[in-house]
Amino acid sequence: MILKRDIVDRAFKLLSMSGFNLDDSPEDSQDMLQTLDDMMAELQTGSYNFGYLLSEDVTDSYLGDESGIKRDALSGISHKLALRICSLYGKMPPVLLLNQADDAYNAMLTIYQNIPSVEYSADNVVLGTGNKVR
Repeated sequence: MILKRDIVDRAFKLLSMSGFNLDDSPEDSQDMLQTLDDMMAELQTGSYNFGYLLSEDVTDSYLGDESGIKRDALSGISHKLALRICSLYGKMPPVLLLNQADDAYNAMLTIYQNIPSVEYSADNVVLGTGNKVR
């Protein structure tokens, strides 16, 4: 079970490993939880559903709540959150963190992309002679 706190803590850890000295006080962690909830509300569209559990009310989200995501989505979401934290603090993320975030997020999208199935019927099959050389 991955808690929302785990995602926020991992994002702060990624930033500290990148050389940032950010204060991850309990108040900052709660603020970043709001940012995480907002980000996940944006990311979970019709094509992608990561299983993140959004609360009905913005103020009802807590760090101890279960996130609902699986382990294979943890890296992509925490990297994306780390980039959001950089922009909120007015910091420029290092190139290595940008590349890692891009790789992790793209891998996550590949896993969770919902591709609608195509149904074939006699009504939507195009029949013809094709392109003939005359």
